[in-house]
Amino acid sequence: MRKQATAAFLAALLLTAPVLSSCSADASPAVMVYENTEVTEAMYTYWMSGYKSYFLTVLGGEDTEEFLSSSIVLSAEDGSDVELTVGDYLSDRIGEIIDNNCISLYLFDYYDLELPDSTVSAIDEAINSEIENAGGRKALNEALADISLNINTLREMYLYDEKIAYLYDYLYGDTDLGTTGAEPISTEQYNAFYEENYVCVRHIYIRTADKNVLDEEGNVQYDTDGYVVTAELTEEEAAEKVALCDELMERLDAGEDFVTLENEYSEDSGRYTLTNGYIVSRSTSLPTEFIDAAFDMEIGNIRRVDASYATHIMLRTELPINGWANTDYETLMGDFKEYVKSEVYAEKIAPMIEGITYEEDLIAQHTIYNTPITSY
Repeated sequence: MRKQATAAFLAALLLTAPVLSSCSADASPAVMVYENTEVTEAMYTYWMSGYKSYFLTVLGGEDTEEFLSSSIVLSAEDGSDVELTVGDYLSDRIGEIIDNNCISLYLFDYYDLELPDSTVSAIDEAINSEIENAGGRKALNEALADISLNINTLREMYLYDEKIAYLYDYLYGDTDLGTTGAEPISTEQYNAFYEENYVCVRHIYIRTADKNVLDEEGNVQYDTDGYVVTAELTEEEAAEKVALCDELMERLDAGEDFVTLENEYSEDSGRYTLTNGYIVSRSTSLPTEFIDAAFDMEIGNIRRVDASYATHIMLRTELPINGWANTDYETLMGDFKEYVKSEVYAEKIAPMIEGITYEEDLIAQHTIYNTPITSY
């Protein structure tokens, strides 16, 4: 069986797989089956192509054996590094998504859901647009043949994409049914995820490599692209910054108040809005040195982290109560609720994924190396 997808991954990539009926346009054999839900060979190829295209774009790579065989280093949930090939990484991730899709469309039928007429009409408009862009039905069918599809099966795929999105909203969010979700996430569930996956730190930020360039009146200068103009510190200036960091650590060791020193010396303007510190997870877009130290510290610990660009003097603090609901932290936790929903959903469907049966011989014929990419 394939490994389960992580919460963040599912939150970002919830697409769909088909529940095939007797009137389906797809007559290819089943690659995966759960109860009465089938993922056919044609659909498997389609997803492999689409997700492969997506990941190559994200990774900035090309559809070549050289790139797919190259190494990629990922951070595990415990903060350690894991090295594997790009091809293995994509195969695992895409397999997880297709497993998820198979179960999701089973649940769409299980809950007896139906797509709104407006959604179906929008799909038909999208198909007509594809036909027009391709130069006619014949041209589009020829283009789709490379991934074992035609216009009718492409339309089915678009319908399935919408079904998975509709199912997710039905369970966890507002829908056309006028509900707030059949299985809404509770405050307790949000807080449990928050406390397990996030930490809070304050820091005194001292730039040790460069400085802002100021005009005669002391105003910050900007270039034509709107970026702050900086200049490298001289050896003397850099030495003064390092000496300041040494002094601050000595004063903290002597018992001086961290927040007082932070307000006086930190060069991080974020402290004016994030008054309780930074709430971060392993995936927060902050320097690796900062994230690693934050998770390695205990509450109340102070640590100095010297990076190539600056020094962080960090204090691990208590998480703000319900910080995930505080709009001040939206830039750091913008996808938090989606991560929690995905975690809850992953737990819900995990036992069902264990019940999927696979036609391994068919799957082996459609690898990450021989499946073409697609724009559809």
